[in-house]
Amino acid sequence: MKRRIRLYNLLIDSTVFFILVLLLSILLKEYVEREELKYFMILIYYLYYFFFELIFGQTIGKMITKTKIVDIKSGGKPGFIRILIRTLSRLIPFDFLSYLFSSNGIHDKLSKTKLKSI
Repeated sequence: MKRRIRLYNLLIDSTVFFILVLLLSILLKEYVEREELKYFMILIYYLYYFFFELIFGQTIGKMITKTKIVDIKSGGKPGFIRILIRTLSRLIPFDFLSYLFSSNGIHDKLSKTKLKSI
């Protein structure tokens, strides 16, 4: 069940990200060169996760699936450093594959966070 929810989160967040990039591409096409756009999109991707998880403890996908990120030790909202580690851990190329072997991803383990139903 937990893996399915994580898949839903990924699909929803990917859709939101695609729409966000599409809108920003249209709005910024006069200011950002086409070659630079891919780097801009990568930055937006990580800022999306960092901002939403830091401020709300959940991304839009997690809001829809009624889940949130919690600190493993306290069970409360993770602090800045934990969210930063979580976001940077998403840079690990095989992070998404870690779900084939565990219900928690590498970014959960390194940041000492977990996904919790609300």
